[in-house]
Amino acid sequence: MSFKNLEIPISELPDFKTVDLESIQLRYKKLIWLNEISVFIFLFALPISAFFFDKVPVWIPVVVLSILGLIFILRSIEIEKGFPIRKFGVRQHDMIYQSGFFYFTETVVPYNRIQHVEIKQGPLSRLFSLYSLRLYTAGASSGDLIIDGLDKVTAQKLKSKVLDKTTVVDESD
Repeated sequence: MSFKNLEIPISELPDFKTVDLESIQLRYKKLIWLNEISVFIFLFALPISAFFFDKVPVWIPVVVLSILGLIFILRSIEIEKGFPIRKFGVRQHDMIYQSGFFYFTETVVPYNRIQHVEIKQGPLSRLFSLYSLRLYTAGASSGDLIIDGLDKVTAQKLKSKVLDKTTVVDESD
């Protein structure tokens, strides 16, 4: 038997854009903002405190505050414009997730490549009753696909779907 690797025309490839993607829970946006504001309050406090020390030239905290302000504006745009893009979809053979405004990412993970699936909930997520679904494939330590901002029922349904598609039953017993 000889090896063949035939060309497939692009027009014959399946189009996953036709999948109706589900949006992430809107309350996840509040959690993102809470995290961002907490970090930036801390980051802004450092250069502001430098104004109270005589040995620090005034231009240093001004430059640092300007850079932090620019980063905060960019992060704000990413949150507001990027949040509606955060969506996931479930198909017969794979799961799709997309996110990002400035840096758009679209990930498709086939079920037959998934080795482990878990649902996580951190302390802040618990306040908002939100969960994360993590899908692990070979060679990844942090999760190949992480879908944050899911309600408990959706996270459990997705986990069940993935486990159903990835579980191999040994029928020889």
